[in-house]
Amino acid sequence: MSTSVIATGTRSKSTAFPEIHNPAPGLTAEQFIDKIVALRPLIRAQQEQADEAGAYTHEVHEALKSFGAYGVVQPRRYGGHEFDPETLIRATIEMARSDPSAAWCWAFPAVHVIMLASHYDEAAQKEIFGRNNGVAIAPLRAPTNGTIRKVKDGYIVNGTWDYGSGVPYATHVMPTARLVDEGNPGPPEFYVPVIPAGDFKIVPGSWGGDVTLGLRSSGSQTFVVDNVFVPENMVAPFYDFQRAGENPEGTFGTALHDNSMYLGLTTSLFTAVISAVMVGAAWAALDEYEEILRTKKTINPPFHERYKSPEFQRTVGQVFMEIRAAELQVIELARQYTRSCQQWQAGIPFTAKKDFLDSSMATQAGKMATESIQKIFYAGGSTAVKKGQRLNRYFRDMATYRTHPIAQYDTAAEGVGQAYFDLPIPMLEAVGGARNKR
Repeated sequence: MSTSVIATGTRSKSTAFPEIHNPAPGLTAEQFIDKIVALRPLIRAQQEQADEAGAYTHEVHEALKSFGAYGVVQPRRYGGHEFDPETLIRATIEMARSDPSAAWCWAFPAVHVIMLASHYDEAAQKEIFGRNNGVAIAPLRAPTNGTIRKVKDGYIVNGTWDYGSGVPYATHVMPTARLVDEGNPGPPEFYVPVIPAGDFKIVPGSWGGDVTLGLRSSGSQTFVVDNVFVPENMVAPFYDFQRAGENPEGTFGTALHDNSMYLGLTTSLFTAVISAVMVGAAWAALDEYEEILRTKKTINPPFHERYKSPEFQRTVGQVFMEIRAAELQVIELARQYTRSCQQWQAGIPFTAKKDFLDSSMATQAGKMATESIQKIFYAGGSTAVKKGQRLNRYFRDMATYRTHPIAQYDTAAEGVGQAYFDLPIPMLEAVGGARNKR
């Protein structure tokens, strides 16, 4: 499969949509996770094919659609399951255990559905979720060099955004853009337009194959928006994505769906998702390491299977404790997000600072997971480094993750230290989180 095949999209001009139906009504959270796990043989069998394409195959995409996987946290009102963040995180871990890149491609736009259901009005949500029979796959991209300019009844958006994880199957994109306003000499302001397929273009060859060291099928292609008009109600200030929990009135989503999850704060949830991918990758690495220990013998007498040797047992024990601790930590972050949203409903603000501090739990979980992968890789022997070996793949995926801004642990620690002393947190302000309001 070529990237050009999976990267097509057309925009229907009709705004009269049929009634939206959940493809798997009545599915429980546990059943949902079981269905994610059941895809493991298919996903692992197609890893090489997916790497070349730059995203998982169309067969996997259709399998995910068959039980509403993209709607894991989507409102029931619009055909989703409306499960809680914990279910999303647990599912992400299991998906990443099948393949880290596949989880990256699926979970990123899946969590962004919370933002769609939070920060855009009812008319916008009807348009977004109704256009593709309830399937909304909308990667949210941090600001790069994109711009947004106010015009009559809406905005004009221009720019190029790289790393649009999930974009090959996207029904929409959410590229954060800097407001162009010559009359405002102050700090930059950022907005998030929702742009449907057909109004953006994916750059061929920008992901997949040997373009990157790892995460080759994460669907992180570059996309371009060229002079596109976006209606006013399809644009939200990024301020809301970080500060909605400080507003007692909440969001469009909290009122429309009567669910405080739709405060739609990004920092801790997104950090939890990306760290959950690494937790799942660590479990996948341990799966491969176990296979090595059960099938290969020690190089010194007595010549028995390696799993019988204390040397290898020790490594397994160390990484198992670390991975399990990381898993519990990132799941607890998801539960904490839910509790904080519920407390907001009771009148306790869910501040951007608290959201940021909570995200540090997930950051630390990701750190533990990556360290476990490294230990497994180094203990796996020369077999692990060979091309086509899954430990080779998981090590490359981990190394690529470590280049992500969220995985810069020293920077995160600086922010936590600033918060500890109740000082301003520059990284929280970096994209206008305390400046522009609706």
